Amino acid sequence: MRRLLRRILGWGIIGFVLGLVFAPQKGEETREKIKEAVNKGKGKIEEIRGNIKKEEN
Repeated sequence: MRRLLRRILGWGIIGFVLGLVFAPQKGEETREKIKEAVNKGKGKIEEIRGNIKKEEN
């Protein structure tokens, strides 16, 4: 189950970043969106880790 969640999350992040990179925007706007996405992703990963730890206990 963990492996599946990691793969889904990983491929989702890769797809999102590629979408931003190839979108027709200014570089500064793209970098800002990537930074926001990374921060949201970190928060989501911590949330998932917390849920997994709760399930294990």
